[in-house]
Amino acid sequence: MLRMAIVGVGWAGTRQVQAVRELGRKVEVTCLVDHDADFLAAKGQELCIRDCTTDYGKVLADPNVDAVSICTPHALHCEMAIEAASAGKHVLVEKPMAMTVAEATRMIEAARTQNVRLYVAESAVYEPMPRYLRGIVSSGRHIGELTHASTAAGFRAPDYGYAGRREWLSTPAMGGTGTWMLHGIHRVAALRYVLGEVTTVYMGDHHAASFTRPNLEATMSGLYTLESGVHVSVLQTCETRLRGDLAGYTLYGDRGVVRATERGCVVMAADQETGASTTVPYPEQALSSYALEIEAFADYVSGERTGPTTAASERRSLAIVQAGYESARSGQPVDLRQRFGEL
Repeated sequence: MLRMAIVGVGWAGTRQVQAVRELGRKVEVTCLVDHDADFLAAKGQELCIRDCTTDYGKVLADPNVDAVSICTPHALHCEMAIEAASAGKHVLVEKPMAMTVAEATRMIEAARTQNVRLYVAESAVYEPMPRYLRGIVSSGRHIGELTHASTAAGFRAPDYGYAGRREWLSTPAMGGTGTWMLHGIHRVAALRYVLGEVTTVYMGDHHAASFTRPNLEATMSGLYTLESGVHVSVLQTCETRLRGDLAGYTLYGDRGVVRATERGCVVMAADQETGASTTVPYPEQALSSYALEIEAFADYVSGERTGPTTAASERRSLAIVQAGYESARSGQPVDLRQRFGEL
């Protein structure tokens, strides 16, 4: 069993404890770490974990801890991961793995130098929709050769922000951002998993008059170019609520179109003159996406298999998000290789 300490027991940390218990194999949570002693004591009781501490250094020095899962504010990820790697601990880090590609590179180098594993908890990749769509794209089932794709996600939050312990999520000084980094990183990771690698990012931002947080991005939209040459239109917004079939993916091919939402895939064959469609449900998963990402981390540490959200992979997701910000500021497309080199 991989003995893991959870560092930061807010929403993400609590969900990881639950995911470990859902998995029921390969990993056990031996310790909780949080800066708030009173909150930590209450969480320890709630989650039935005795070993709780506010001292991160103590955990890193503990030979009975094999790995740490970093569920702290985003701005803290880089330095905490490097500290853990330097102490010989394997590291699972919540998305986004860092605030910049440069930080992510430092984390990767620290893990490589210390011969420990660094993995990213990016649950979106383990959900039924992207797993199913990946198979469609790779096989050509329903669509044939991909000619275009689009993805959209959105909700409406004019006073965009979070309360209580989650306030940092929209506080820039703590690594909080608007919707592009916080939610868009999920879309980017899943898009890469489904469609393949991105070469060029061209994005713009928008603020409606009703959006009260001018220092945070509200709507980001634009176009990606894939290595295959296919273009992908992208929308991530917290200004417009996208209900039902308005959100999700559309995959366009020379043999048909697939419209994918949370409810399933609507398949429209190109040769159906009547415009008839078929709805295909996603295959059921025995485990939640959160439990699957925990298992993928354990398997990566043991050398059993390399899962889809390694640090090297999710540095590429972060590069796309960072390039999106830079493109929106400059009004110009960003070539990822020219900007960041080989990732």
